[in-house]
Amino acid sequence: MPSNRPGSSGETPKKKPSAATAKKKSSSQRFTERQEAKQRAAQEARRARTRTYGIVAIALVVLVVAVLVIVKVAGGGSGSGTVDQASPPAGTPIPAATLAKLQSVPVSTLAAAPTDGIVSTPQSVNGQALTADGKPELLYIGAEFCPHCAAQRWPLYIALSKFGTFSPEPGRIHSANLDGDVPTFTFYGTKYSSPYLTFTPVEVYTNKPQGNGYAPLQTPTQAQLTLWQDTNGGSFPFVDFGGKTVLPSAQYLFTPLQNLPFSAVAAQVGNNSTAIGAVIDASAAQLISTICGSMSHDQPAAVCSAAHSG
Repeated sequence: MPSNRPGSSGETPKKKPSAATAKKKSSSQRFTERQEAKQRAAQEARRARTRTYGIVAIALVVLVVAVLVIVKVAGGGSGSGTVDQASPPAGTPIPAATLAKLQSVPVSTLAAAPTDGIVSTPQSVNGQALTADGKPELLYIGAEFCPHCAAQRWPLYIALSKFGTFSPEPGRIHSANLDGDVPTFTFYGTKYSSPYLTFTPVEVYTNKPQGNGYAPLQTPTQAQLTLWQDTNGGSFPFVDFGGKTVLPSAQYLFTPLQNLPFSAVAAQVGNNSTAIGAVIDASAAQLISTICGSMSHDQPAAVCSAAHSG
């Protein structure tokens, strides 16, 4: 007959754990839970760091790509390898030795230059006399982005240097990269002093892109605007010699000057054996002759006689 005594079924009877044993197990569980919590925190920290590094890496890639795009766009695809950091409106100072060289080219050298590259010459007009400060006024209207203006400023600066002085001197700029990237001067911010004539330069735009065009710089007066538009339709460059003669467009093509350093062009002025030097010299000689005949009454005599003899 089965016994009702404990252990008669073959099972090991369970003993009630003592208080000390229960306390020991409770401490062990807490220790284990703390360790697991630390491991989970460490894993989460590692995941957080990984996410942060990934975000930073992506941001750096985006930044690098953006910079490359900006450089490409600014460079204008001109192939010159230069980044189009628009020149300051008044330009970058030109070394005094370079300016002195340009100012001192003998008029006889200018007048002896071949004129094969000349495509536009000053034309006589029956306009109203143009004066300012009691002297004949030479009005120049151009724009800093304009490559045709960039080419024209070289002979204009050389010619004006024979009749007066600039203070401050013109700065060095370049036409916009998307418009030729031609090294040149800017007449913005200059003052010209001459006993024979008044020089009024108006640089209408900078070479800094803005919207679909370029940032404005100087605004012609209503009288200047009317004269400019009536004479050549408002195209750049425009030069009026006292209302007697006008230069409706650049005297020579700007393309040979594209992408060259300013110093490379300056080095050729006065050297009629180079194509660039010859066309700038010949253009300057024509301007000097025009100023002598239309504005300065053939003064100074040494300059004008040498110009006419050519």
